[in-house]
Amino acid sequence: MKLVLSQSQQNDPKRRDTEQELVASLLMQDRIEVILVEDVAHLENDSTDALCIQGIRGDMLVVAWHHAVDCIKHLRRLGIVGKFDGDDVATSELPIVLPSGHYDAMQRLIVCLDLTGVAAAANSRQQILTILRDGKQIRQTLPTETTCAPVTQNDSRLNKPIKAMPRRSGQEASLDDLDLLLDEIDGANL
Repeated sequence: MKLVLSQSQQNDPKRRDTEQELVASLLMQDRIEVILVEDVAHLENDSTDALCIQGIRGDMLVVAWHHAVDCIKHLRRLGIVGKFDGDDVATSELPIVLPSGHYDAMQRLIVCLDLTGVAAAANSRQQILTILRDGKQIRQTLPTETTCAPVTQNDSRLNKPIKAMPRRSGQEASLDDLDLLLDEIDGANL
């Protein structure tokens, strides 16, 4: 489970100190990576911080200075999908079947923790560690099958090999001998 800390937009020394103490203790004592982003309420879809959150794969814990309901609303506005803590539905309404090995963002768990009612950074640290531990235990007990459309053994989409797509670049293809040899090897389907 990835840990995202949404920093307060307010110029409040107490909040800033709480954030600094929390991040320092999580990094130094617990060796937990913390992803720092600006306030989720003020993120724009094309900002670097929003792109960072959108790029996270798997479960995540978002720690913010907002009530969980408001934090979920801000994350959904940014296009973050998954099973938010408290939601009943874990999948989208569309019965999409993904072949084995493909990432399904609708299966991930997203938990929001509100820092506004926390008395000290030590208290929030304990809550974060508990959520991270419980999230790991929940993931280990969840079935790996999805409740999407059923997959049959004869499904032709699953039996076809997945072919890697070549990278696109703005440069024209090189004509040196090594590149031509590599292209021939790639085309041989070895």
